[in-house]
Amino acid sequence: MNRNQPLFDEYVENKQQKLSKNTIISYRNMYKKLYNHFGEGQEPALMDEEALIEAITKDMIDDKGIPLKNPNTKTALFNTIIIVKKEHDLPNTRLLKAKEALLEDIYDHREAQKIIKANTLATFKELKTHLKLALQNEDYESYIINFLMMNFFTRNKDLDVYITTSLKQTKDPTKNYLVIRNWDLIYIKNVYKTAKTYGSMRFNFRDKKLTYALQQLIKSKPAFNDNYELALISDNEGIPLEESSQAKFIRKHTLNGMSESDVFKIRVDAMEKKSDLKGLLEASRRRGTNIQTVINNYSLKNISV
Repeated sequence: MNRNQPLFDEYVENKQQKLSKNTIISYRNMYKKLYNHFGEGQEPALMDEEALIEAITKDMIDDKGIPLKNPNTKTALFNTIIIVKKEHDLPNTRLLKAKEALLEDIYDHREAQKIIKANTLATFKELKTHLKLALQNEDYESYIINFLMMNFFTRNKDLDVYITTSLKQTKDPTKNYLVIRNWDLIYIKNVYKTAKTYGSMRFNFRDKKLTYALQQLIKSKPAFNDNYELALISDNEGIPLEESSQAKFIRKHTLNGMSESDVFKIRVDAMEKKSDLKGLLEASRRRGTNIQTVINNYSLKNISV
C-alpha cells in the first residue's frame, strides 16, 4: 500500500474481488501518472476537477517527455480518476463531461490508425505461408501458436495452454488445455479475457498437421514425461514461462513479430473482403467477444481517407 495514495489503495481493496489483475495494474499505472504529474504529497483524487482536466487535456507529458496526445491514454486517465472519486463520493461531474468530449478525438485517432494498419500489415496469404514454413522447418511451437491464432482467433492469454494426451488431466479450471486423442483434438479455454462473460469453452476438431506438431513437441520436452502435460509457452526443458515473459515469447514466433491483435485484424480483413458474415460470427464466438466489438475494433474497412 502506498501511504501517499490512500484513497486509490482503498478503492483497490474494496474492488479487488471484482477486478482482474490486469485492470488493477492499468488503473494503478494511470493513477501513478497523475500522482507524478502533481508531485509528491498531493493525491490526485483530492485535486480540484478543473486542475485535473487541465492536466489531462493540456499539461501532461508521456514517458518520453512529449506532450500527451493519444486520446485513448487521456480517456484511461479520466476513467481512473473518476472511479476513485466516485468511490469516495467526491465531485466528478465535470470530469465525466471532459471525458465525453474526447469521443470525437478517439474516433479520429482510431481511423488514422486504421489507415496506417491497412497500409503496413501483412496479408492473409503471408500469414498462411509463415504457418506452412514453420511446419516445414520443424518449428513446432511456432506452428501451434500461429495455428491457434489463425483458426481460434486467440489472445495471448488463450495461448497459455497445457498439452496433454489424457482428458483426465484437464480438471484444473485455472488452466487452458489442448488434448491429443487418437481420433480428434480438444481445445479447452478456461482462462481468457472474457471468461466471466462467456464461461469455459470447448472445441472438438480434427487436424492432422496440428496433431503431428503437438506430438513432435511433447517428444522434444523432458517435462512432459514427468507431468503428463506440457506448457506450450515454456523453455527448452518444458518449464512454463512467467506471465511477464509470455507476450515476448509469442511475438518471437509470429510473422514479423506482430501482435495477436494484428493477426486477428488480418483474419477479419480477409473475411470481410469475401463478405463472409458466417466466418466473422464464428470468429467472434471463438475469440469470446461480440460481433460489434470485432467490427469496431478490428475491421480495416470503412476507412475515410
